[in-house]
Amino acid sequence: MKLTSKARSPKSEVRSPNAGTEWVALRSHSENLPRPVPDAPRISSFGFHLSFVILHSSFPALLLALAACVSLTGCFGFLKPSKATERHFVLAALPVTETAAVPPGTLAVGVGQVKLPAYLFNTSMAIRSGTNEIEYPVVTLWAERLDTGIQRVVAANLALLLPTDQIRLSAWRSEDVAAEVYVTIEQFDVDTRGNAVLVAWWRILAPGGEKILKAGEARLTRQGPSPDTAPSGAIATLSDLVADLSRQLAQALKETRPASGSK
Repeated sequence: MKLTSKARSPKSEVRSPNAGTEWVALRSHSENLPRPVPDAPRISSFGFHLSFVILHSSFPALLLALAACVSLTGCFGFLKPSKATERHFVLAALPVTETAAVPPGTLAVGVGQVKLPAYLFNTSMAIRSGTNEIEYPVVTLWAERLDTGIQRVVAANLALLLPTDQIRLSAWRSEDVAAEVYVTIEQFDVDTRGNAVLVAWWRILAPGGEKILKAGEARLTRQGPSPDTAPSGAIATLSDLVADLSRQLAQALKETRPASGSK
């Protein structure tokens, strides 16, 4: 007879404490090997499961990325903030219905370039927010240089108030005019409550500037709408101040006319 031996897997005998030596339980050595212990859940210092913290901490980063997409690529055009609309204004002359109270005649007048303080050379309307503080709104702009606008309106107003169609601007020959008008603005602005102020010095000269026929100072005020809520109304108030200055100049020209003669 051929004997074969079977390899037995190594086993350990475990005797039952209750059965004495009669009962033996065999258990594989593999069962005695240390079993891998699953990692314990990682807990954050705030008591939340770490995976929960990581998931929700990435949410602000996602929002930031979305905001960058909107602002840089314009992928959501309807979410773009609306841009404030710029508005451009000019000063207005007197209406043509206002006529002069002097006898018809030809009085040729030259209106020189208006001089402005430096703070009025900004393209925005000057709003006085305090005694020494000026604001320039980015959406309320002049459509022309302010010195040119005042000169233009004064000339148009004088053509109605004198009346005469012989008004020259800036350049003329001395024999073409009977008087020359020069205006220097010291203050021309409106505050946040709609109070507008015009302070100016003016001179009326003989042709060629050889003689001062008349000179004076204008300190004019008007109340109108606030430039914050009604910028067009504030511009109209400033136009009214230029009209008041024009009336003062027209009156002075009438008074100098007999002495200077007419052309």
